[in-house]
Amino acid sequence: MRPGYQKKRRQKKDYARIPRRALLVALVTVGLARTGAGPWIEATVTSAGSRFEQVLSTASGRDGSPVNDGAADPAGDPGADCGQLVWESCAPALPAAAAQDGPTPVPVQIDGSSGNYDGSGAVYIKNETDYGIDIPALLSAPGKVRLSGDRVQVLVMHTHGTEAYTPTAANSYTPTDTDRTTDCRYNVVRVGQEICDVLNGMGIPTVHSETLNDSPAYSGSYTRALEDISAYMKENPSIKLVIDVHRDAMVTASGKKYKTVAEIEGQQAAQLMLVCGTDAGGLVHDGWRDNLSFQLQVQQRLNTAYPGIMRPLDLRAARFNQHVTAGSMLLEVGTSGNTLEEALISARIFARTLGAMLLDS
Repeated sequence: MRPGYQKKRRQKKDYARIPRRALLVALVTVGLARTGAGPWIEATVTSAGSRFEQVLSTASGRDGSPVNDGAADPAGDPGADCGQLVWESCAPALPAAAAQDGPTPVPVQIDGSSGNYDGSGAVYIKNETDYGIDIPALLSAPGKVRLSGDRVQVLVMHTHGTEAYTPTAANSYTPTDTDRTTDCRYNVVRVGQEICDVLNGMGIPTVHSETLNDSPAYSGSYTRALEDISAYMKENPSIKLVIDVHRDAMVTASGKKYKTVAEIEGQQAAQLMLVCGTDAGGLVHDGWRDNLSFQLQVQQRLNTAYPGIMRPLDLRAARFNQHVTAGSMLLEVGTSGNTLEEALISARIFARTLGAMLLDS
């Protein structure tokens, strides 16, 4: 037996815990870095909108989530908890300033012209499934989400409630993990409350779950979120819409952050993105096209009234608990690089536009 043989066996056992794709990417990266290709690697990661960084983060748990080999959340979605966030894979070419390291997040705007998206005008889709999508037909389809009665119509909730933003002097917090806090004055729960307040102010009865389904454990968030949704719907069977409010993240291997922004009425607002689930991941979701139709109509209304406020809708294989109502949606409000102030501007715009659309129907 060669000296060191047992040690190699132990190393192999440790590697087995890392997803094969992440291990392969990591090994290739190390090899390229040794040839002096570091700058090229950084540029590639940036232009890909950090898809590469997502793989490494998932494998190492560096983002604060547990190492996960792709196992399904039992009552949620296959792979929905495999990475912390929904990532943008077709980001635009970033400005030259983005090549400089620094603590200040770099602002970018992602629209339909910045990658290979389906759609045109105010509506674009990043289709990550094998389904063919007829956008005009979905936009013209009769709406299945209609308000009725004076009971609760909308539930705002959070699968990953601890997700937070870049601190400012006015909104500074003590992190409980990277870009996260359990203090609901500063995480996405605060953004959800803004949406809730605006809708209630428009006369649309709305309730808000402040449950942190990702704390103290990130794994199983979608399972707990479904239990949270089910409890509210059992108490309020009149609910027509479920809005799961998140925030995205774009971070390179060097720790550089990007924030998605739009100039709206003289203010810098965080861009919004809708993530629509399907049954492509294997979970039952027969009505996903109804979800998609409604979300595309919301996107069209928002981007028409506030050009640039919406990133392309992200159509995914996972279900994201959107099977519960035809009006279910996952809303990403900015990224971890945005400020809470920017996120709140967008939350109000979203809520006012959605509210007007619902009242019109």
